[in-house]
Amino acid sequence: MPKRIGFLYEKVIDPDSCASAVREMTKGKHKNRRAMIMRENAVLYGKNLANDLASGRWVPAPYKEHTVKDGTHKKERRIKVPCLRDQAVHHAIMRVTTPYIECRNYFYNCGSLPGAGQISATRAMRRWMSGHKVMKYCVQLDIRHFYENCPHWAVLQALERIFKDKRFLDMHRRILASMGEGLAIGFYPSQWYANLVLMWVDFRIKQKIVPECHYVRYMDDMCILGNNKRKLHRARDAIASALAALGMTLKRNHRLFKIGLGGVQFLSYRFFKGYTLLKKELMYRISRGIRRASVTKTLHRALSAISYVGLLKHCDSYNFRLARVYPLIKINRLRRFISHENRAGRIAGSLQGRCDRQPGANHLL
Repeated sequence: MPKRIGFLYEKVIDPDSCASAVREMTKGKHKNRRAMIMRENAVLYGKNLANDLASGRWVPAPYKEHTVKDGTHKKERRIKVPCLRDQAVHHAIMRVTTPYIECRNYFYNCGSLPGAGQISATRAMRRWMSGHKVMKYCVQLDIRHFYENCPHWAVLQALERIFKDKRFLDMHRRILASMGEGLAIGFYPSQWYANLVLMWVDFRIKQKIVPECHYVRYMDDMCILGNNKRKLHRARDAIASALAALGMTLKRNHRLFKIGLGGVQFLSYRFFKGYTLLKKELMYRISRGIRRASVTKTLHRALSAISYVGLLKHCDSYNFRLARVYPLIKINRLRRFISHENRAGRIAGSLQGRCDRQPGANHLL
């Protein structure tokens, strides 16, 4: 067993580290008056937070919950939002934890990691599908309700493989207990816990089962390209049995197929040998979003339009942009509009925070 890391509790309760955690937590929350006050007094709030953690006075508060419809299929997701104080604690703990997770991460794990994301997975798939020797077969796997069914003991077991500081592990245990069942979508540590649980799956596939394959994972979506059909079946069965030991299952739509004229559909794109197309339902959604942004310009629609244009840059969509994007919107104008609206929001939030500030506002923490 490799050497585990200790003496991390002292780093978490350091006042300077807690002040940096408060700044990270309040970044982008320009419309939240309490967050703006905490950001302007980050040193004071960081010191109070460090004292609460060191003395054991921190107790997780109840979270707020709401439902959103995500993606092109409008899938309902329950979002759990902790209070600002708990968010600052999460950032303070994960500032110390994440460097040790990142250095052990599989290179093509592209979900919810700094410097990675959907674009990194897309570039890898385009490179593998445009080479001289394209793999013959593909396996696509997806875990059913991964966040809701991920057991806490599996997360703690994965943490104990890396860390040995008992007080530091107890902090993670209290965060997990505050989430309820599974991993809470909306909690900052959840994405790191999810990658930590599935990290061993990545190395088992690449080191033991199919070392010569091309494998990319985006959170709980897995795509494996290989030439040996028998080994790909073995990899799928091994993943299914390992998930069953954790109380989780694969979705029924998992499949193993031969890469032919139909290509590989992964994330937002369809990958073929030598070129990449956008998924049809996403193409229709982008067309509607661009048209709405051209008719009524709001900050939300402008941000959506810029995001859609970014997706189009990573596939062969020149004709689509020429017909449905460039005649309707001007990218530079949208960027100037977004910059102006964000600046106005920051100024308004700062002024409102100064008006509402009172001496001794430490009750926010």
